[in-house]
Amino acid sequence: MALNDAIPVTRAEIVCIVDADIQPRPDTLRHLVGHFRHGRVAAVAGNPQVTNTGSLLAKVQATEFASIVSVLRRAQRVWGRILTVSGAICAFRKSAMVDVGLFDPEMATEDIALTWKLQRRFYDVRYEPRAVVAMQVPETLRGLYRQRRRWATGLAQVLRRNSVMFGDWRTRRLWPVFIEAVLSVCWAYTAIFMIGFWSLSYAVGLAPLGADPVPNFWGMVIATVALIQLGVGVWLDRHYNRDVGRFYLWAAMYPLFYWMLMLAITVIATPGALLGRRGRTSHWRTERVAVEEEAVALA
Repeated sequence: MALNDAIPVTRAEIVCIVDADIQPRPDTLRHLVGHFRHGRVAAVAGNPQVTNTGSLLAKVQATEFASIVSVLRRAQRVWGRILTVSGAICAFRKSAMVDVGLFDPEMATEDIALTWKLQRRFYDVRYEPRAVVAMQVPETLRGLYRQRRRWATGLAQVLRRNSVMFGDWRTRRLWPVFIEAVLSVCWAYTAIFMIGFWSLSYAVGLAPLGADPVPNFWGMVIATVALIQLGVGVWLDRHYNRDVGRFYLWAAMYPLFYWMLMLAITVIATPGALLGRRGRTSHWRTERVAVEEEAVALA
């Protein structure tokens, strides 16, 4: 709500919004602003790199941001539509933001909601990997759970709001992004259901056929593909963060542990977002961690 009050009275046409714990490189703005030479560009997302990597949980997130988040945004940019700009660092065209109604205070993830509003109005949204900033991530399970539950809630809210776009053929380039997000949620419910079915069957002394959460052939195939994707992402982002390669040593934790945690959070958060009342202002409190000296080294 504070941003919505401030943005209309700014005098510049390009507005850059960053999180409180972000440390940009000196050339970050130059890389972002260059895209706005094209009149249809309404937003350009930057490339956050994790710097508080003291804990194992933070190392896994560093691999995630360099490998999963950046690769997905690159792929979505090739397609021409992006699921979300980065709330940590993003530059916007002010006139486009005002045109679509600025941020939505009732959305748990206002950055995802604004991204979809801009693209449904046929503005262009881009990703700029050279616009690197140092960011902090949760180092405790409690902090990570609260953050990712909000993200899952916000995504479900955006999917509910934008489901009506399938009635408009002009928005067809957004359909694959929407369907991919829905399938990811469905996969989470399927995996949790199968794990519960497997556990219940063994609890009553029956060995289920075709349901085993312990990685077998297809489980290993999926995990191997995930590790390859992580490796490609680390290789791509090594140009922007020289230390990111060493975090690949913990990449195996992503499919073995991190996936399961994200599955559980998705299953818990989605129903409330889909069925909850609309029009209520979202509130959250982010647990901040101290900025480390190595964050300055990234810049």
